[in-house]
Formats: sequence, structure tokens, C-alpha cells
Amino acid sequence: MCVALGASLNGFILGCRNMLFVDGSHLSGPYEGMLFGAIALDSDNYMFDVAYAIVSFENNGDWERFLTNLRECLSGLPPVVMFDRNKALLCAVPKVFCVDCYTYCVRNIWENFLTATTKYGYRKESRKDLLKEMLNRIA
Repeated sequence: MCVALGASLNGFILGCRNMLFVDGSHLSGPYEGMLFGAIALDSDNYMFDVAYAIVSFENNGDWERFLTNLRECLSGLPPVVMFDRNKALLCAVPKVFCVDCYTYCVRNIWENFLTATTKYGYRKESRKDLLKEMLNRIA
């Protein structure tokens, strides 16, 4: 089930930044499955719901259907899509939206970096120094 209310779509097109934040969440209780969501930020930096879907489980096909329905509802407006490097989203987002229209969440990249460096025995101070050095080389 995919839900994108007309008022939400018009609000996104007319009053929000042209960026969608997409993620999924596990449902628990008597109705298990996944909740996919697409939100935006309005001009006051408040979260603005654009669309959501409820699926039985997360896979590439379900993400593609959700994103395709969302793209069709936006009437050709190409938003920038931000997500957390989920494997299913890594496949689905470039297929549905153009390759130049997506980015990764920096917070998730930072957390993945901390997890990976902890496995190799880096201390906290060393990890910060290593990340600063990497960022200075990029800039």
C-alpha cells in the first residue's frame, strides 16, 4: 500500500526544499512488515511528510515500486534523494531517479566509519584525526 496525499504533494512542490529523505522502518506487533517513508524539510526546517508505503518485507522491487509511484506523483519534478546506503536503495534510487539526483546521509557514513575503525582497534582520538585528514584531502 502506497499513500501520497494530494495536499502533501502540493505542499512539497510549492513550499519545501527540493530534497527527499527516504528510509524504511520495521513494523512490530501483530502486523509485521516494513514502513517506507519519504519526508522533506519545509522553509522553517520542520519535517514534512510526502509519502509512505507499507510492504511485507524490504527488497529491491518494493523500493523501486515505491520510488516509481513517488516520482510519478511529483509530476516530473526531479528531487535530490538522500538515504543511508541501504543495499536495496543503492539499487533502486539510481534506476528510478537519475544518477545525479541522490546523495548519502553523512551521519550514517560517520557511524559506519566509527564501526569499521573500532573493529581494527583504532582509539577514539585516532579515528577523529584520521577522519579530519581524509576530509582535508577531499577539500
